[in-house]
Amino acid sequence: MTNPKWEVGPVKLVNGYDASIFSFDEIRKVYLGWYILPGGGRYVSEWWEDGRPAIGTDFSLAPPPKKTVRVQLWINVYADGHHAIHASSESALAGGEHARFACIEFDRVVEEGEGL
Repeated sequence: MTNPKWEVGPVKLVNGYDASIFSFDEIRKVYLGWYILPGGGRYVSEWWEDGRPAIGTDFSLAPPPKKTVRVQLWINVYADGHHAIHASSESALAGGEHARFACIEFDRVVEEGEGL
């Protein structure tokens, strides 16, 4: 599995309990870890790639939080209809020797899976 859904470290279960993943078994395709019940004590567990428990418990992994990233770019739109994307405002201004129609600034925080 080249891109595991959950990362090694602390995680939450669907029921809100704390858990921790300490490795991913590439051969069996299971996460290995433990969870803590409210009364205390750590219990070893395994979860399939989709977060379902691999052994007889009802303690599924909660979906991991979606990652966010800030997208900041400038788009020069020219009178003839073509455009150029720039990583900085300085670059966008320098790229305006042609008949630039508009310079659009795009600055937004996007969440994993969200379309621009």
